[in-house]
Amino acid sequence: MEIYNNSEVRRVHNSLFAHLKALKNGYPSKQFGIKYGSRVLCVFEMEHCKINSMKRLSEDARFASAKKHFLFKSLQELSIDSFFDWWLFDGTPASLF
Repeated sequence: MEIYNNSEVRRVHNSLFAHLKALKNGYPSKQFGIKYGSRVLCVFEMEHCKINSMKRLSEDARFASAKKHFLFKSLQELSIDSFFDWWLFDGTPASLF
């Protein structure tokens, strides 16, 4: 889980790229001894930062094959919506499970 409390989209992108490299090598699954792919839950204090970060990932071809591994939500959405309903970075609704 990553929590972002500022609006620096570049920092978010760099952080998620580090997660992408780890996911491609299977590090989270190996480290925790699980037999399925991991997901990164991205929670944003500011809705506009969430939207801009999702747009930036949509424009980065390196993330295309890992889209289902990154889930997005704002703090406001967490307080209103079900914890299990998230967004993929292309704007598609996604379930946590």
